[in-house]
Amino acid sequence: MKLGLIGYGKMGSEIFSLFFDSLKDTQFTIVSLYDIEKSREAVEKLLAKQLKRKRLTQEEYEAKCSSFIFTDDYNELSGCDAVIECVFEDMTVKKEIFTKIAGIVSKDTLLLTNTSSLDIAEIFRGIPSPERCLGMHFFYPVKLSGFVELNYLPQNSAEVLDRAEALITTAGKRALRFSGDYHIYLNQILAQCISHSICVSEKIGVSAMKFDNAVKDVFPFAGPFAVLDTVGLGLMAKNPDGFRIPRNKSLLEYGYRIMKSWLDDGCSAASGCFLDYIRDKQTDSDCDTSRFGNGILAMVLNAAVFAAKESGCDKDALLDAVGDVLGLSDKLSAYYHALGYESIITDLEKFKSDTGFEIYDAATKADFEEIYV
Repeated sequence: MKLGLIGYGKMGSEIFSLFFDSLKDTQFTIVSLYDIEKSREAVEKLLAKQLKRKRLTQEEYEAKCSSFIFTDDYNELSGCDAVIECVFEDMTVKKEIFTKIAGIVSKDTLLLTNTSSLDIAEIFRGIPSPERCLGMHFFYPVKLSGFVELNYLPQNSAEVLDRAEALITTAGKRALRFSGDYHIYLNQILAQCISHSICVSEKIGVSAMKFDNAVKDVFPFAGPFAVLDTVGLGLMAKNPDGFRIPRNKSLLEYGYRIMKSWLDDGCSAASGCFLDYIRDKQTDSDCDTSRFGNGILAMVLNAAVFAAKESGCDKDALLDAVGDVLGLSDKLSAYYHALGYESIITDLEKFKSDTGFEIYDAATKADFEEIYV
């Protein structure tokens, strides 16, 4: 097998590492316009360290060293069975890349974009043999997440989807198949959690730090604002037009406007800067925060019911993935049984009354029971 990757930044390097460690008898071609020699030397240095620590035999070391190349020449992708694009989020750049490589690789080569926000159909518009073009979205950090999204298009054949899923499975991940408005769904529900948290914080007058502390039993690893800090406003405060589920639009647009105002006020777009910025901007009201965790769970549980019924994704895999990407402390079904439908409805009705946002319109009890019982 020959696997191509385009882009070797934070995501590209992690995707390469995942497949390089898990795929046997595979040749890798990494196309990058920057630091080619430095990247090659870093991989070789890591392999030498593994050899020294006896994690590789001499034969395995030599085979690994000869199994990859870094290049700035797209023609080296000729002969690839699949090519994964993982450059920065720019529609024009991604379209240009796929237009260029479509004339180099065969018509059977899988063309895969790791976009986390852009319209996948538009990325591949006009590309020959469109049945082999789809999204393959990885989460950061790549090796810690158990799931990869296959964001497929109407023209994708069953054989193409099976090949793409086999690639994911071989790398030790579970594939989630999403189509249409549910493309990049796990990013959408993460954005919903952050936007919900911003909405509560702004309307009640509670600081980001106090909100995260109030929901730490639900999010033991990182609260929504800590996640926002880690990702950075530059990525989170993107226009939500890429997220197309109609009922979620009003909440996401609200969160976008507030995050954009923070950027306009001088907060850095970079990762690790938001909490330092907001700490001096917010003051806390003397409010009861005891139901903040239940409130955000009500929103997540309700959203996941609609997703499980509408997305076409395997229900159990979807529910596991939502818990995984949000870093929840328990399974969604356990939360439903602990809270109960009436408590969830009470929170959703209050949020809908306070905001008017459609995302808080509740699914029926029958639908909740179908998904969680």
